[in-house]
Amino acid sequence: MNTRKLLMSIAEAFMIYGLIIVGYGILAIHVTKTWFGDWHVDSNLPWLTLDTFMMISFALSFFGFIVWRYLKYTEEVK
Repeated sequence: MNTRKLLMSIAEAFMIYGLIIVGYGILAIHVTKTWFGDWHVDSNLPWLTLDTFMMISFALSFFGFIVWRYLKYTEEVK
């Protein structure tokens, strides 16, 4: 199993799906015109609201992008 390709795939997934969730959150807030996202995403996690979920997703997508670029750069150097 190639660990580098596995890590690149996971980083790409974080990057893509994290930005999709951020886009969904922005769209949902603008369509409903609430301008805040304190809707509960899951009833079992009362602290997880839409705005918190969007921030976590954006952070994961940013982290995924950094890891993806690092792995891509180190692959080209070899």
